[in-house]
Amino acid sequence: MRGTNDTLLVVDDDSWTRYALTRILGQHGWKVESGSTVAEGLDLLGMHPACVILDLLLSDGDGAAVLRQIRDDGLDIRVVVCTAVIDERRLEGVKSLKPDVIIHKPIDVNELVDACSGESGHYGADSP
Repeated sequence: MRGTNDTLLVVDDDSWTRYALTRILGQHGWKVESGSTVAEGLDLLGMHPACVILDLLLSDGDGAAVLRQIRDDGLDIRVVVCTAVIDERRLEGVKSLKPDVIIHKPIDVNELVDACSGESGHYGADSP
């Protein structure tokens, strides 16, 4: 369950996805900010969100760079990777950065809300 920080950051280059997630997660009580690039995602980490929803395929690079920065800086931020990537080698590289959850697109909204709230009991959608 989240504490007093109700800020969530969505980093996805698809404008419709950002819009939809902002609306849906806002209805679940989150204050949602968003960025569309790795650079914007890195810049917005300064607002110290409770959770980052992160796409891997961004227009200016690999979204894993945002996850790497969070882990390298020791930031206490949940990271939920939402991706269409299915390449196992690529996903293993992402898993080595220890995201809290990996959800494969298309996204199940209830699974996403649970993952952002820390109520998800699994590591990635491919775990038992």
